[in-house]
Amino acid sequence: MAIPPNSGATLYSAMKSLTQEINSDVIAIQEVDVHQSRSGNGNQVKEIAELIGAKHWAFAPSMYGTPGEKWEGIKEDLIFDNSNPPPSREMYGIGIVSKVPVKKWHRINLGKAPLGMPLLLAGEKRPRFIYVSDEPRSALVAELENGISVTTTHLSFVPIKNVLQLKKITKWVEQLDGLHFITGDFNLPWGLAPKISGWQDLVKGPTYPSWKPSLEFDYIMSKELSANDVIPKIHSHHGISDHLASSISIR
Repeated sequence: MAIPPNSGATLYSAMKSLTQEINSDVIAIQEVDVHQSRSGNGNQVKEIAELIGAKHWAFAPSMYGTPGEKWEGIKEDLIFDNSNPPPSREMYGIGIVSKVPVKKWHRINLGKAPLGMPLLLAGEKRPRFIYVSDEPRSALVAELENGISVTTTHLSFVPIKNVLQLKKITKWVEQLDGLHFITGDFNLPWGLAPKISGWQDLVKGPTYPSWKPSLEFDYIMSKELSANDVIPKIHSHHGISDHLASSISIR
């Protein structure tokens, strides 16, 4: 699930509606704002945790500042969580909230492409081309006490770089014991992510753009389970993201 900027009260109301619809024990989110004026100066990860009654949450910032404006990339292994909240500084990144106790949080730094590229950005009225520089990427891993690991990431939009990033994540995560899930916006259309990784695609279907989905950019994948082992769902458009949220229930 991606949470883009919006006015504080409107965004909070939409987040509440969406999290109630998803009703999951673990929620992974990308494009997260923390202390950004454009989204009400809140901590979106903590707010979602409070909405679902989750005691455990973590935020892995990709940058200080605001994407598309002035920002500074983060290369350190920074993770802020419920026991170590982030400082009052504008940040942007990825997060996980969990009702299940978390044994350990991990961060995998993935770097960024040296060059950006022109992108065709979907718009509700018409698409448009703009040149976009890449940003630092990372993956956040929640090693849960029930033996499941959940990873979230937002991969580069630059071809080849996103493939290398996905391979780095799967190689790292496969070293953990237990059942594994990798989620997020991979910027890999046409079902490429499971073909590249050898993992199983558990929620098949277009998720982007949210108002007229035609591409599958967002994945929930598992190393051990198949689509027959879960109940998948792609959720409705709530007006707060250009991607649709997806979820699974393990049978």
